Parts: sequence; structure tokens; C-alpha cells
Amino acid sequence: MLTWLLKLSWPALRHQAGRQLLALLAICLGVALSFAVHLLNSSALDEFGRASASLNGQPDLVLRAADGGGLPESLFARVAQDPAISLAAPVIEGQAQLRDAKGQPFNLRLIGWDALAAAVMNPQLLPNSGAKTSGGLTALIDPQQVWLNAAALQRLAPAARERGQALTLRAASADNGQALSLDLNLAGSVSAPGSPLAVMDIAAAQLLLSRLGRIDRIDLRLHNTGISPQAWLAQQSWPAGISAAPPPDEGARLSELTRAYRVNLSVLSLMALFTGSLLLFSVMSLSVAQRLPQWALLGVLGMTARERATMLLSEALLLGLIGSALGLLLGWGMAQLGLQVLGSQLGLSRSHATLAFEQLPWGAAAAFGALGVLVSLLSAALPALELRRLPVAQVLKGLGSQSALGLPAWLGPSLLTLGLGLAMLPPLPRSSGWAEVPLGAYAAMLSLLLGGIACVPQLLRLSMRALAHWPGASRSALLLLVRERARDQAGEASRALAGVLVSLSLSVSMLVMVGSFRLSLDDWLSRMLPADLYVRASLATGLDGQTAPLPTEFVEAVSASGLSEHLQPQRSDRIQLQGNSERFALMARRIDEARLPLQGDLARPEPQGTGKLGKIAEQDLTPIYISEALRDTLALRPGQRLMLLQPGGLNENAAASTPGAEQKPGLPAYVRGVWRDYARQSGAVLMPLDAYQRWRGDTRITELLIWLPEGQTAGPAIRRLRAIAAQPQDIEIAESADLREMSMKIFDRSFAVTVWLQAVTLAIGLFGIAAAQSAQMLARKREFGLLLHLGFCRADVLRLLLLEAGLLCAVGALAGLSLGLGLSAVLVWVLNPQSFHWSMDMHIPVARLAALAGAMWLAGVAAAWLAGRRAASDAAVHAVKEDW
Repeated sequence: MLTWLLKLSWPALRHQAGRQLLALLAICLGVALSFAVHLLNSSALDEFGRASASLNGQPDLVLRAADGGGLPESLFARVAQDPAISLAAPVIEGQAQLRDAKGQPFNLRLIGWDALAAAVMNPQLLPNSGAKTSGGLTALIDPQQVWLNAAALQRLAPAARERGQALTLRAASADNGQALSLDLNLAGSVSAPGSPLAVMDIAAAQLLLSRLGRIDRIDLRLHNTGISPQAWLAQQSWPAGISAAPPPDEGARLSELTRAYRVNLSVLSLMALFTGSLLLFSVMSLSVAQRLPQWALLGVLGMTARERATMLLSEALLLGLIGSALGLLLGWGMAQLGLQVLGSQLGLSRSHATLAFEQLPWGAAAAFGALGVLVSLLSAALPALELRRLPVAQVLKGLGSQSALGLPAWLGPSLLTLGLGLAMLPPLPRSSGWAEVPLGAYAAMLSLLLGGIACVPQLLRLSMRALAHWPGASRSALLLLVRERARDQAGEASRALAGVLVSLSLSVSMLVMVGSFRLSLDDWLSRMLPADLYVRASLATGLDGQTAPLPTEFVEAVSASGLSEHLQPQRSDRIQLQGNSERFALMARRIDEARLPLQGDLARPEPQGTGKLGKIAEQDLTPIYISEALRDTLALRPGQRLMLLQPGGLNENAAASTPGAEQKPGLPAYVRGVWRDYARQSGAVLMPLDAYQRWRGDTRITELLIWLPEGQTAGPAIRRLRAIAAQPQDIEIAESADLREMSMKIFDRSFAVTVWLQAVTLAIGLFGIAAAQSAQMLARKREFGLLLHLGFCRADVLRLLLLEAGLLCAVGALAGLSLGLGLSAVLVWVLNPQSFHWSMDMHIPVARLAALAGAMWLAGVAAAWLAGRRAASDAAVHAVKEDW
């Protein structure tokens, strides 16, 4: 049966090849974009997971110092003698610098290990199997040798990549942040993927990082004697501040951190498929309209209503299968191109990467292919249902078809109201794991889109009532015909406008959201970067990329040089909050509340109450300013009292689970206000520098903000600053204008994919307009022939069509603008704050929106005029004669 229907469908598909090609293009692009985005996201996560696994190895447990200060080597000797331990491997971790092919320093991760003890757990840190290593096993423990991975080798000059070449590694001392250097020989390469990496013997790493007598972690593997890691931990009695836990799943952590971005990008890519479904719906409606006499003749010859509907669905199935297959191939190619162009931005190990065919996720490919087929069948469902209700005798007599299904008047306003209600739903609780995925906002946007489509008939009737009061409307035959048709065929108008309404509203919403975000970011940069120059150390300490403190002598020399009109020091660090184990970014500086991008009002401390913090007087509390992400993550509120812990300070849970652990002295504080932080998606704290220095007893700073005297340019000042520095290569100096320009470039690059997706959606919507207008014109061919017989000339018919199209497209453009503004409000005020914890000020670019709506209106009118010229030709007269 299906084979017979497909044989009948194929001539129709071939006869309408041009329009069917549009439908194939819509399905193909929708599937391709969705599949490509999925491949890019999954590839980045897989690559990061493989890189983390290669660096962390496969231990059962990892011992660390909770304060980040390192473990004593004596602890390693004690643990290694435990009879339950089969392997114990000490590891040093840090950051170092090398010079690239252009002589510029670049940072790379540094791992110092005992290769003889840890090779089983970290095989990817061993030299590549194809590389010849002089010295055999002794080279692995030679403190003069260093191995680099592929990402690090690519950054070096070609001559420096040869085995035996001398390399100078620089790093910041763990004690005072001073720059240290070590001359080593390149022994070869390791296969560890990911970002640039250097591997060396643990003794050399301890010397370079000034950690003699200390190690960062101990990787443990237990004997297979039936004892579990938890049971072994319960038997131990560690000194204070030691944490023991299984190795963290960095891939899962990155997946959690990037979930909101990946989901939003995937939903945006699916919008192209949704818009394509409307184009396919228009093509199917056009196919039915063109072949009404043939459908009716088939019905008279014995084809049942069910068989007619099945035949149309078989056409949609064939289009869906071909379009999905082409879309999967195109998506694979787009993902390959994306990895070549955007590989480094996706966190891949190489600047250029490819996906091997064996890496193709067949399950995901089948899912996206099935989605394309499903969308194709759903797009043809309504035309197929109308085809089942086709009055064949009436159509054969030339009386047309009245089988169109109308929507109830209450449906549109109800869906719009439902969308508003869904947008107001709070985010999911953090315990669900989907707190940063605003499902309510997505449901609200879908409800608003469907509600806007359902409201088109009512909007068209309202516009007709307004047209009735136009001067001379009652005496114009053309306006009378326009009014009567709009009143009787308002349901068909909603189908014709579905594509333009959805594509225009989505384009408007993205345009407003991205523009609002960009202007808010520009304002934020002007507030957060008020100085002329910014100075910091180029070296980093720790694996979190924390900037090393500036040399005290350099800071004092800059202050005494008279170079600046005003100088402001800043300290960047990490802190914890009592009751939470996460570490958050901290910036300590002089606070100017007038310049802070605050959200909401400033607050005083909450009244004193019970508990330790509640008994502290207000003057003894330090005011802090938290980012929106920290407020949402920990459910904090302005005025709330809380305790700041020194970096690595144990929280209550860790202290309870670690015998002998004690809390380090904390700083009682209260939330003075909430500020926007576009630089970090995780939480951040801003506090006064003097309060930080009194609390920590550390007067070192990590950044200098310099205001130059009036009339002085940045170039000479930068040269003087480098001359003051004892090691100019360890100092980074940037102008505020350069930082702003770089930030805006990063923003534009990050949102470039949304611009392309928006363009594809808009293009599909324009194709939908043309297809819908063609369907309307072909279905009305006999109507135009009758008007010509009654005395209308061809120019009168074209004027009628232009009036109808102009009115219809104007309603669609205004509805699309209004609906797009509603969607943009959901994006700006609901989706972005819930997904990324970033609020922004809504900005409406009136001129660009007017141009966009005008272009859509012109496209719709032009499509109607081109289709009307053909429909109002002499063939329309012959179509009427066929009924005589």
C-alpha cells in the first residue's frame, strides 16, 4: 500500500520540483543546524573529559590540603606504608611559562610526578610510544628533562621542537609570587590531549615552583582486598586540613557549568527547524490547492478520503526522509568546519581538529533524523486532514472547497495568557540539576508563538473594522472585496502569515536581546574599567589561573615615580563562604558605590539575632558586594549576615567529615549590595581592600589601576612602566580602550552563531511567504477569472491582490513586531537571568526593527504581486470556462 502511494506521489513531487526543493531545503537546514550544534557541544565535552582523565589519572582516592598550601612529604611516606595501599603517587601541579615562536610568553599547565610510581595510573603522561627517549627509564626521573604535549609543541618555534633543545620555564613562587626560572632540555612529547602541558620529574617541579618538602596531591590506588575507599577513609585519622575523596569528574563539572549555554544554543538551532516546518506546511497547502481537481477526480474514481490523506502524508514522509538524510550529511560537514574554525574556542586540544567517521554518534544522528521526519509529517497533518474532508463533487463543479479548519476565537488569547504565566514561573530548585535551564521560559516562548499565530484571524477582522471607517471605503469596490474576503477567509490568512510571523518575531527577539546585552556590556565595561592603564603579573599561581602578586618593589617604584595622577591597587583572590565548599572569585579594592553596576538598593545589616553572627555589632561587620550569580547560587539577599573564610578554609561539612580539622579564622560580613558581573558566570565578591588586608594580614596586590595626568598618552607611560620593572616580561600592561575593544570582540564572536541562526530562520520565513502567497493565488484562480468576466481588468485584479497582500503583511509585520518584543522581554528578563545569572537593561533599536519589519512587508507584497501576475493571466479566464 505504501509503495503504491509513493509511486502516485512521485509524479506530483517531480511536477512541483521547485517548491518541493524549498521544503527539502527547510528540513535539511533545520536538521543540519541542530545536528551540527549537538556535535560541536558533545565534541568539546568529550575532548575536555579525555584531557582531564589523562591528567588526573585513574586513582581510587586523592589526598589534598584543603587550604591549597600543599601536603608535607612526610605524609606521603606514611600513606605509602599503609598495607591497604597498592600504589601511592605524589604529584605537583602548577602553571609555568614558555616563549612561543614569536618570542611572546604563553602559559601552560605544569605537572611534576614520580613516573616510576604513577605510570600505571597516568599512562598518557608517559613519552609517546613512537618517540625514542635517550637514557631509558632514567630519563623519566631526570630533573633536567621536560616533556611537552602536542598543544605546547605547536606554540614553539620549529627549531625549539627538536629533542634535546634547551628550554627555559618560568613560574611564580608559591611562597611570595616571585618569578623563578629553570633551564631544562626537551626530552620528547607526551600524548596527553588538551591545553598546553609540561611534564617533568617531581623534584624539578618542586624547585621551579618553590615547593621543596611539599606536594600538591597524593594519588592512591587500593589493593583489591574487598575494602572500599569509604571504608578505608573511615579508618584513617588525618591531620587538620586534609581532604580525601575520589578524583573529581571534570567532564561532568564542565557539562554542568555549560549546560545552560548548550541548551540555549540547541533550542535556538531547533527554531530553524520549527520555522522550516511552517514553510513545509505552506508547500503542502500549496500542493493541495494546485491539485484540487485531481484530488476530487481521484475521489470520484474510488479513492477514499483516508487514502487521499495517506497519499499526502507519504509525500511528506518522502520529503522528510530525503531532507533529514541531506541534513545529517550537511550537519556533519558544518561540525567539521566549526571544529576547524572554532576549535580553540570550544576547548579542544588543538587549534584545528576533525571528527573521525567512527566518532559519529549514531544514536544522536538517528534521533535528529527522526525529528526531521516527524516535523515533516506534522507539517502535513493539517492539509491531510482537510484533504479527508474535501467535498469532491463541489470541487468538480468549480464551487471551491470549504474544508478549511478554523480555530476557536478564544485559543489565541488563552495561549498568550498561558505564555505570560509560564514566564513568571520560578527556576527549578538546584537539587534538580536543571536549575540553570529555564524550562518555563522555553514553554512560555512556544506558547506565545502559537498564541500569536492563533490570534491572526481576530487581528485581521479588527483591521477590517478599522478599514471600514476609511474615507470612501463604502464606495470602493476593491476595498469592499478586500473586506469581505478578509472576513470570510481569516483562517486561511493565519496559515499564510504563520511563517512570516514566527521568523519575524524570532528575529526581533534575538535582535533586541543581543542589542540590549551589548549595550549593557558596554556600560558595564565603562563602570568596571575606569582607569587608563591596567597592570598585572603575567605569571599565574595554582591551576585556577589566579594572577601572581606584583613584586612589592615594582609597586613602590610606580607609586614614587610620579607617573600617575591617581593610583588604585587591587587584590584578586579566592574565598569561601561558611557552610559552602565552593571557592568564589574575590576582588578587593577601594569601593566607589556610585560607579558600581548595582542591581537594587543598598542594604544595612539585618538586625541582631541568635547565633554567632547575629550577636556581632553592625560596626564590626565588613560590607561586601556579591554578584548576581552568587546571589542566585546560594540564595543570598541584601543585608544578610555571613562569614567569609580564607581560601581553602574548611566549611562545616568538611570539618565534620575530616577528623581533627578546625575552622580557620573567618571574617564576619554582610551583603551590602548586588552587582552585575559579566566577566564570570560563577559567583564573585567585591570588598574593601583595607578590610581584606587587615583580615588576611597580606598587603600584596595583584593589579594596579593607573589614571594618567591630563594630556599624557599611554605609549610613553607603558614604556616607563616596563623600564621600572626588574623583569619586564613578567608584567602585563593594557589600556582600557584595548580591554573594551577585546571584550566587545569576544562578545561579537560569541554571538556570531546566533546571528547566523537568525539569518537562516529569516530566510526560511521569506521562502514561506512566497510559498504561502503562491498557494493562495493558485487556489483563487477561478475567482480571478470570474472578476475578469465581470468587467475587472487585469490591472484591477493586481491592485486588489496588492491591497490584500499589503493589508495582510502589515498585520503580520505589526503582529510579528509585537510578538517579538514580548519574546525579547522573556529573553531579557527571564531566560538570561535564570540561565546565566546576568541581568541587562532592555534596549529597543527602533530604526533597525522598522527596517526589518518593512523588509518583511515588502517581501510579502512582492511575492503576492509575482504570484498574482500568473494567477490573473488568461489562464484564469480559461479556468472559469472549464465549468461551462
